[in-house]
Amino acid sequence: MQRTIAIVQSAFARAKAPLIVQMLFLIFAASQALGDEELLSLELYNGDEAEIVSGSRSPRPASQTAENITVVTSEDILALNAHTLADILYAVTGVQMEMTRTPGASTSFKLQGANFNHVLVLIDNVPLNTLSENYPDIAAVPVQMIERVEIVKGAASSAWGNALGGVINVMTKMPDQERPVGGMVSGSFGKRETADLRGELSGTANSKGYYITGGKLKSDGLLANNMVDKENFYGKLLYDLPGRGSLTLTTWLSQGFNGMYEEGPVSTNQEMRYLISTLAASYQLSDHLRLEAAAVASETEGTLFLRQMDMLDASRTSTVVLDESRVGGSFKLSWLDEFQRVVAGVDYEHVAAQVSSSQITADLLNQGADRVGVYLSDTLTLGRFAVTPSARFDRTGSGGNHFSPSFGVTYALTDNSVLRGYTATGYSLTSLNRSDSTEKVWTSQFGFESGDLPYLWVKGTLFRNDTWDVIARSPTGIVKERQLKQGVELEAKTLPLFNTSLSVGYTFITATLGVNGPVIMGVPRHTVNIGLRYQDASNLRGELTGHYLDWNEARQGGRYSDVIWDLHLRKEFNRWEHVSLEPFLSVRNLLNGRQYPNSLYENPGRWVEAGVRCNF
Repeated sequence: MQRTIAIVQSAFARAKAPLIVQMLFLIFAASQALGDEELLSLELYNGDEAEIVSGSRSPRPASQTAENITVVTSEDILALNAHTLADILYAVTGVQMEMTRTPGASTSFKLQGANFNHVLVLIDNVPLNTLSENYPDIAAVPVQMIERVEIVKGAASSAWGNALGGVINVMTKMPDQERPVGGMVSGSFGKRETADLRGELSGTANSKGYYITGGKLKSDGLLANNMVDKENFYGKLLYDLPGRGSLTLTTWLSQGFNGMYEEGPVSTNQEMRYLISTLAASYQLSDHLRLEAAAVASETEGTLFLRQMDMLDASRTSTVVLDESRVGGSFKLSWLDEFQRVVAGVDYEHVAAQVSSSQITADLLNQGADRVGVYLSDTLTLGRFAVTPSARFDRTGSGGNHFSPSFGVTYALTDNSVLRGYTATGYSLTSLNRSDSTEKVWTSQFGFESGDLPYLWVKGTLFRNDTWDVIARSPTGIVKERQLKQGVELEAKTLPLFNTSLSVGYTFITATLGVNGPVIMGVPRHTVNIGLRYQDASNLRGELTGHYLDWNEARQGGRYSDVIWDLHLRKEFNRWEHVSLEPFLSVRNLLNGRQYPNSLYENPGRWVEAGVRCNF
């Protein structure tokens, strides 16, 4: 196996993009070799045919969804032995991420080349992004509470407002409806005292349900000054109202410390605390009409520590302190019948942010704003066509007013094959501190998805993201640029053959300043994901993943010629009626490869972790 992997890795180094063509051909050939057996197919989104996706805020079947959406399920998360949301996104086609390094340590990412501050990350429909820099700390989100993740690629402002590059919608677990008490405890241990301890309880009785989870993630750091010590808690209470309604109360807390980087005498660390609470109500007013309302509150507090050693080994520390809050609410009215899905709603939030530095007397930022957004979406079904016009108007209170329309259309070639077209404008507020921080985009996409080929699911999307007023640094100072990012995204998956299934994802991006301008360095050109999944009748499961990124960036000492291979194994033992044990093992960076765009953020070498889960 190792020799085979090495051969494939060598092929990547010699011919980066063409390898994806070879892999797709092998998948297709393997699927055709099964033609004499019973013809099976994978459904749209590689899931249930009737699966409803809600990343566009107007829940509808995959066959009527014009946007390019990827769905990650709880089973996908379990297969990766993931620690945080960063580990999940690392394996998603279209996401370009720096190596996650020590689990729980801060990292940054791009979505189809869009910077992290152009992507809205939601937890229970509440933004995780900071107000000061629009930074979403995806490494602070533990996976145990996640039921699924929906990634919307491209402008999503017609539904969510501040979402130029897309939306990552984290949908949390619901209470177990089948029993009054159930749960799980798990623990893992790896290199450099890296430990992940978790537990959860869930159940329902007398129309009242609950879900509670908590955990601790700790490590001495797989790299210099990259230690982690974080704790988290999530709770959800659900009460079914008489009739056809429900009340839901949620609270999420994540807090802790992590090292960021070290270069010579300079090191940077941070301590962060995130708190999000929601109270949501839902009621079915009639067979076709549904009302939803929510009140939300969130706090983000943090301290950035910059330490520097002088010639006498004396330490000097400066700090930047962050204190942010959001308080607001939303109303949504949905109409659903045989021919259309209409969604209308309003969002309101009061936001406030304060940033101070130990080096400066005055605050770097001390500002608040009232934000209001009104949106309307209609999906009209006309035979095999589904047409979705949508629009949203935002009064941001700090970055002007914005009207964001979108238009999507799907055509069902068969019950399990669909063509998609989508175009939209959008915006992002990259900072509450600057009135000119608004950046804008026009997104256009055309794609297809099919599960009709025997044993094979395929998906492809052409995209063009034209962004302007992008704030960038130049030798002469701060400038505003027009950036054009266009490319293609391809995915393929097989059904199991000899208990083994194969998946491949490829993203190609060409990024230029304007239409015919120079190439933008640092925007990944090629991204490849390979997955090999095994599961047999004895509940032995394995996942081998390969990840390659051509960062198109050589100025900062980056090295990215290698494929990073990870191996995950687990085996479930059901020796008791209501209790099961599942030992698991992960070998990350199996071949000790190097994959990083900046020498400050080198990836760790090979490391191993092992653990066990107990479900009851």
